Parts: sequence; structure tokens; C-alpha cells
Amino acid sequence: MEEFVKLIEQILYMENFNTEVTPELKQKFAQLYSAYGNNVPEKYKGDVSRMATKYGAAVGSNAFSFSY
Repeated sequence: MEEFVKLIEQILYMENFNTEVTPELKQKFAQLYSAYGNNVPEKYKGDVSRMATKYGAAVGSNAFSFSY
């Protein structure tokens, strides 16, 4: 999980500075997302959901449950 959080923070940093996210980082995100996507800390859930859509990570039907 710690590795996934570090990757999320790295991608957010790159996005903030309009730096292209490399294909390797996108692939690593997708791999770690499949393992940790359901348990991501609350403060990252919105960003992770957006990244999963943007970078094509496989999103399971119960990947996130939001209460609005």
C-alpha cells in the first residue's frame, strides 16, 4: 500500500506541473490499483478514481463506494 500511495503522490506532482506521466508509471499504477484500489486512503479516493479512468486501470464493480 505504501508503494501505491507514493506512486499516487508522484503522479499528482507530475500532473500539477504538466509533466507527462510515462507509460511505465501508468502501467505500474494499473498493477497496484488492482491490488490496492479498494483500500486507498480516503484523501486519495477521488484522485485514484480519476486516474483509474484516465490511465485505463481495470475498475471492478465494487472498486469504490461513495456516499453522497
